[in-house]
Amino acid sequence: MQYRLLILFGTALFFTAVVKGQSPSLSITVLMDSASTVYKNYTIEMKICKPAKMTPGGNRFNHDTSTINFSTLTPEDITCGTYFTKGTPDHISATEEPLPYNKFIYSNQVFAWEDICVFRISDHSSRGWWPEMYIVLPVKYKSFVTDILVTGIKFQSGKVIFVSNTSPVYDGFKMNIHSVLTDAVAVDVKGFELRELLEKD
Repeated sequence: MQYRLLILFGTALFFTAVVKGQSPSLSITVLMDSASTVYKNYTIEMKICKPAKMTPGGNRFNHDTSTINFSTLTPEDITCGTYFTKGTPDHISATEEPLPYNKFIYSNQVFAWEDICVFRISDHSSRGWWPEMYIVLPVKYKSFVTDILVTGIKFQSGKVIFVSNTSPVYDGFKMNIHSVLTDAVAVDVKGFELRELLEKD
């Protein structure tokens, strides 16, 4: 019996060591609403923003909930990278990849807790210009591995959706978040507190 317990304990320690030896990861898939994108071409870009005052990371393997009130942050409280998309030149070959329409897929070694994912959606379906749509999704829950799926997006020119309610599903060190935005409430970008950050490349 003691031998069996030692094996189980050793296996658990080995698994923990393997996971801790790995890098954290963030995977994101964003999909437009299929019914409203027939004969439509939308491009989706993303940039990652961070609150200036973040919670100390501590144990990366638990599932803490951030105490930051993301809805009250101002542009002065946040720093952002630049927008990027799969259509940018490849870093190795320097060749231009075709822009993927109506979807965005991202995966990288990122510890995403308290990051703010900002998506910019542009309409390329006609010659005329339509103001972009934006989606703001803060990662309120801690996880070593984060997998985000955003679906059901209906293009609303000049509008922004702030995703405040997400329900994470945990599987060990991995967290899955699926946000369906088919009926999400969008507000005018012009009156949005973080407009300056949204519109800056």
